[in-house]
Amino acid sequence: MEKRIRAYEKFIKKASGRELGEAERARLADYHHEMMESFQHERLCHLLVMMFFLVVTLGFVLGVAWNVAFGGVHVEMIPCYVLVGLLVVLTGCYVKHYYFLENHIQGLYDYTAKLSGVKDAK
Repeated sequence: MEKRIRAYEKFIKKASGRELGEAERARLADYHHEMMESFQHERLCHLLVMMFFLVVTLGFVLGVAWNVAFGGVHVEMIPCYVLVGLLVVLTGCYVKHYYFLENHIQGLYDYTAKLSGVKDAK
């Protein structure tokens, strides 16, 4: 998905940077709208999965912390410790990926305003 967004960013930057006729601008705006809907759907799906990972990871971390605090560290709990470590790493990767999606899709909103002819209020 990261490659796809980066490629689309390059395309829309190049396409919106040149002079366009009214019909070309309308077609490009329609295409951009479709792509933004696709990216927003992807972002929503990743948000939901990321939240699931966060909740599961938090549950496992709290469970293992409770066990260590009140039961001590036991050799038979090593698989749980490894699982918690893996979940923390996977959740970190998911947060990093979602951060990329969020920031790049927010950046594409500028092109929406540009293609619609609306002046930015910055």
